[in-house]
Amino acid sequence: MRRIITAIALLGLSLSIMLAPTPASAASSVDVTSATLVARGVAVDITLTVTCPAGLSGATELIVRQRSGDRVAYASGWAPLNSCTGEPQAVTGRAWVEGGGLVLHRGVALISGGFELCNQDVCDYPTFEQTFRITRK
Repeated sequence: MRRIITAIALLGLSLSIMLAPTPASAASSVDVTSATLVARGVAVDITLTVTCPAGLSGATELIVRQRSGDRVAYASGWAPLNSCTGEPQAVTGRAWVEGGGLVLHRGVALISGGFELCNQDVCDYPTFEQTFRITRK
């Protein structure tokens, strides 16, 4: 019985250490800075300002949701981040409307996503969710 309790306690301790935020995640931030319609609303180009610890690299998932009458238009895509510098930097990606889905329009949309930024020793998973106004070129 004592072995079982010890094993459970060690498992709980190891899980709490693994799930605790890393110092890198505390230093990362993401803000949407522009969203521009492409091909009459079939896609949207999204620019993010990203600040993350130097040496990390990866990509982010992009998700756009916008009300269209009584339905919701949905687009998804990704944006690469070649290398974090520790300073704010612009990252641009494209989100495409699903085949057969509603097109996006100028106006307010919910833009969200999550990064996976890694180096040899650590990974960081900053997420973002922001209401933002989509514009036309």
